[in-house]
Amino acid sequence: MAIRITGMYSGLDTESIINELASAQSMKKTKLVKKQKSFSWKMDAWKALNTKVYSFYQKLDDLRLQSSYLKKKTTVSNPNAVEVVSGENTVDGIHTLSVNKLAKRAYMTSASLETADGTCFRGAAKLSQLGLASGTTGKISVNGALGQSVEIDVNSDMTINEFVDKLKKTGLNASFDEDNQRFYISSKDTGADANFFITGNDEGGFQALEVLGLLSGAPEAGKPASAEYQEYQKWAAFYDPTGTGLSTDKQNEKNQLIKDMAAARAAAYKKEDDELNKANDYNLEKLKKLDGYSKYGDIGTYTKKDGNAPADYADMRKDLYDRIYGEEVTVNKTDDHGNPVTVTERQNGLVQALEAAQKDLADLQKEGSGATQQQIDDAKKAVADAQTELDQAKDCYSFVNAIAANNEQLAAHTGTYTVNGDQVTATPALEATITTEVNDKAKASSDILTKLNSMSADKLAHKIEGQDAKITLNGVEYTSYNNSFSVNGMTLTTMEETDKEVTISTSADTDGVYDMIKGLFTEYNALINEMDSLYNAESSKGYEPLTAEEKDALSDDEIEEWEKKIKDALLRRDTTLGDVSGTMRNVMLKGVEVNGRTMYLSDFGIETQSYFKAKDNERNAYHILGDKDDPLSWEQDEGRPTLRSMIATDPDTVVSFFTGLANNMHDELFKKMSPTKLSSALTVYNDKQMKIEYDSYTEKIKKEEDKLNDLMDKWYAKFSAMETAMAKLESKNNSLSSLFGG
Repeated sequence: MAIRITGMYSGLDTESIINELASAQSMKKTKLVKKQKSFSWKMDAWKALNTKVYSFYQKLDDLRLQSSYLKKKTTVSNPNAVEVVSGENTVDGIHTLSVNKLAKRAYMTSASLETADGTCFRGAAKLSQLGLASGTTGKISVNGALGQSVEIDVNSDMTINEFVDKLKKTGLNASFDEDNQRFYISSKDTGADANFFITGNDEGGFQALEVLGLLSGAPEAGKPASAEYQEYQKWAAFYDPTGTGLSTDKQNEKNQLIKDMAAARAAAYKKEDDELNKANDYNLEKLKKLDGYSKYGDIGTYTKKDGNAPADYADMRKDLYDRIYGEEVTVNKTDDHGNPVTVTERQNGLVQALEAAQKDLADLQKEGSGATQQQIDDAKKAVADAQTELDQAKDCYSFVNAIAANNEQLAAHTGTYTVNGDQVTATPALEATITTEVNDKAKASSDILTKLNSMSADKLAHKIEGQDAKITLNGVEYTSYNNSFSVNGMTLTTMEETDKEVTISTSADTDGVYDMIKGLFTEYNALINEMDSLYNAESSKGYEPLTAEEKDALSDDEIEEWEKKIKDALLRRDTTLGDVSGTMRNVMLKGVEVNGRTMYLSDFGIETQSYFKAKDNERNAYHILGDKDDPLSWEQDEGRPTLRSMIATDPDTVVSFFTGLANNMHDELFKKMSPTKLSSALTVYNDKQMKIEYDSYTEKIKKEEDKLNDLMDKWYAKFSAMETAMAKLESKNNSLSSLFGG
C-alpha cells in the first residue's frame, strides 16, 4: 500500500474528510459483510439441525426391524457361575443348569533352573551351561501342537531363547521368565483338543528335557498320569531288557508300529523329493538365463578344476566358490611381535581381482601420479569388467548351491522307498532304520521312567491338562472347547463350577420394548420442539451482526445478547424447516394399518397435550400416558389400553404398528434427504444453494471493496494535488518576501 502524507500545508484532517466523502460507498460494503455474516450463521444453524435430523433418521433402523421387539429378560439365581444372554428364539420358562467343568488351557510350568548355589541363567545361556554334556545331540517331540507331532532337534550349543523360539513355531505359547527361572508353555486354545505333550525321542532328547526342567513325573496318588508319562510307558513297553523277547502280542504291536512309521516316513520322503525336484527344475531354468551360465553353470560342458570328469553340481559349487573367493593357500608370515607364523588364506579369486583393479584405479587418480586420461579410462573399464565377472559368478553360484544342496537331500533319501504307480513302499533298509529308532526310544523311555519315579518333585515340571467345559442344561449334557455355549437362542458363558443347580428364568422383556419405544419419542420430542422453536422465533428485525467498531462500544454480555437475538431468529418462518417438521408431524398423525384396521398412537396411550395446556412450541410433542419419567404426562383413563399393557397382552399388534410407523417416518425422511441439484445426500436443506449464495456475497463484497479503494484513491489524489499547489505557492511567497527583506 502506498504511503499517503496529507494535510502538511493545508492543515486539514484529510483522512477524516476522505472517509466521510467515501462513507456512502463504505456503507454498501459493510451491509454486504453483515448480510454474509448473518447468512453464515444460518448455514451453521442448518448444519446443526441437519445433524440432529440425521441422527433421528438413523435410530429409526432398530425400530423398523421386528427382531428388535423380540427382547427377552433373563434372571439367573447364581450370576457368579454363569452369564446368560437371551436371543429372540429363546424359549420362555424356567431352565435348570449345572456347570460340571470349566474349559482349561493346557499349561506346563517347568522346574526352576536356579542351581543349589544360587546360579541363575539368562535367555542367552546354552544348554551345556545348564548341564547338558558338550557335544550331546537329541530330538524332542511336541505332540498336539497344530494338531500334529513336531520334532525339534536340540544340542548342547542351543540357547534357551533358541529353544523357546522352536517351541513357538510348533504352535504353542512359550516364554522363559528370567526372574523366576522357569519356562511357561501353554496351548493357544482351551479344550481337550488343544492338549499337548513334550517328550524325548532319544537319550539326548531326554537329557535335554531334564536340564530344562521339562520332565513330567510319576502320577500322584488318585490322579491320572500326565500325557508325557503315558507316552513314556507306551514306548517302554517295547523294550526287552532281558533279551528273552517280548510277548507275542507286544511284538506284533511293535512290528506293526515299525511298519506304520516306515510307511509314513517313506511317504514323507517321497513328497519332499517331489518338491526338491520341482525346485531344482526351477533353479536350473533360472540358471540357464544368466549371462555367466556358459562359463560357470552348464553342467553338460563343465569339468572339474582338476580336469577329471564327469562333474556334478557339488563339484561345480566348490570350484565356483574358489573362483569367486580364491583358492586356499598356505602362507608364511610374521605376527605383530615379529614371530614367524603359518596361515591359510584365499588368493587369486574374482574378489581379489576386483580389489586389485580398484587399487590400480585409485593409484592412477591420485594427485601427481602423472597418469594420462586414457590410462585412467582403461583402469575404469578394468574395474567395471572385474565387477561384471564377479557378479555373474555370484549369480551362478546362488543357483548352483541350491541345486547341490537339494541333490544332497535327494541322495540321503535314496534307497528308502520304492514307487509303483501311486503306491509308495518303504524299503527294508528304511524299516531297519526305524527299528533302530524304536529300540533306542524304547530303552530311553524305560530308563527315564525309572529315573522319574525317583526324582524329587522340585526337579519336575508341573502340568495342567487342557479340558473341555461341560454343562447340564435341562437334563441334557453339552460340551464346548471354551466356556461359551449356544443353546436354543441362549448364549451361556460359564465362570465357575457349581455344586447345585442354577435356575435361569426367561420371559419377554416388556420393559426393554417399552424403553425402546419411549426412546423414540424422547428424541422425536426434542427434535420437533426445537424445530417449532426455530420456526416460531421472535423477529430480529433491526438487529444485524456487529462490526468491530460497534463491538468496541458494548460489553461482552451485551454483544452475546445481541447476537443471540439474531441467531435465534435465523430460521424463523423458514419454508424448508416448515416442510420438514410438517412431514414428521403428518407421519405421527396419519396412523398405521394393522390387520385391516387403521390404528393411531392414541390407541396405545400416546398423545399430545391439549392446545391450551401445552407450552408454546411443545404442542406437537407426544407423551406416553402414565410414564413416571415424563413430568408432562398424565394418567390414562381407566379401561383404555396403555403402551405397557399392549406390549404385555398384544405384542404382535405393537410390533406391527411401531415397525410400520418407523418405516413410514424413515421413508418420508429419506425422500427429504435425497440429493438434488440444490442439496447433498442425507441433507434436508439446500446446502449446495446456500454455498453458492455465500460465495456470491464474497464476490459482491470484493467488488464493493474495489470501488471503495478506487474512490478513496481518487480523493487522495485530488487532495495531494492541492497540497502540492499550496507548497508551490508558499515557496513563491517566501521568495518574494526575501527580496523585500522580509
